[in-house]
Amino acid sequence: MQGKIIELVENGVDFSVWRSDSTASKQPDQQVHFVFLGRLADWKAVDLLLDAFVPVAAQTDAVLEIIGDGEMRGELETQTARLGLGGRAIFSGWLSQDQCAIKLQQADALVLPSLREPGGAVVMEAMAVGLPVIATNWGGPADYLNSTCGILVEPTSKEGFVKGLTDAMLKLAHSPELRQSMGSAGREGVRQHFDWERKVDRILEIYQQTIDDCLKH
Repeated sequence: MQGKIIELVENGVDFSVWRSDSTASKQPDQQVHFVFLGRLADWKAVDLLLDAFVPVAAQTDAVLEIIGDGEMRGELETQTARLGLGGRAIFSGWLSQDQCAIKLQQADALVLPSLREPGGAVVMEAMAVGLPVIATNWGGPADYLNSTCGILVEPTSKEGFVKGLTDAMLKLAHSPELRQSMGSAGREGVRQHFDWERKVDRILEIYQQTIDDCLKH
């Protein structure tokens, strides 16, 4: 008997926590707010994100908020000062899940430059909130994102990757319409495929189908 393989992404989103704020309506001329959310470890590549943000800060009034803590925080804060990004790149430290959800609701886009991210649940959480996402074209984020809801940057070389992050941030910073359309597409995609409630229903369907197939044989 030939078995049937069904692929399921292990991550999901709790829409009772990660939800869009329907009362928030940012004006097009308001300061663009990029956010990174995650552990401050070397493989998260926040140092490359800071390098990439220098031209963005020079050409726009955007800010970059870095949420999370870790062993790299001291080095990253020193780098921020050295790059002249004081006041434009903000370290918010560790926050609770509810606080993170509020921060995402107040942001315009998530940037996740991780060089190895097998899961990347934060990508789906940002999409659920209605944010476009800039991420590395590797691992988990590449499974969730496409051109309708985000920008995947190829990690071909350090210089190319940094430039790709810069170009992606500038593209979103200059186009509120693109941020809106990507955010809406991402939220709908996550709701269809990664809502925990729907995933539970789908797993129950698979079990029932398997039972029915076994009974037939």
